[in-house]
Amino acid sequence: MQFAWILNPILQYAMFALALAASLVFFASIKREVCRYRSNCNRQVEASQAVVEKVVAEVAALRGELDQIRLVPEQTAELTLTRRAQALRMCNRGESAATIAAALRTPRNEIDLLLKLQKLACPPAQTTAATGD
Repeated sequence: MQFAWILNPILQYAMFALALAASLVFFASIKREVCRYRSNCNRQVEASQAVVEKVVAEVAALRGELDQIRLVPEQTAELTLTRRAQALRMCNRGESAATIAAALRTPRNEIDLLLKLQKLACPPAQTTAATGD
């Protein structure tokens, strides 16, 4: 009969209420912990997305630079013999260096250099005779 107090209904209800209150406190703390982890994860996802967007922008910029680098050799191709001859013929017709450079898709400084070398190599009277015009 030492354990008769356990059979008291008020004590049983009190223990049940205490267990229920402890369960609610435990549930609330778990819920709060989940919310904290979720907000931390959201912040990490946003930070990761910002880094990814930055990397994507850098890759796009590098692709643009690469495309420009790939285009440069095509635009500034070597001045072949036929292009040199065309440049000299155009010069003899009286066209400007800028017009010749644009027509042959060659940098103007190369055309200027070619024309200067031609003037040094051949006097103006011989230039016309050498090109056949």
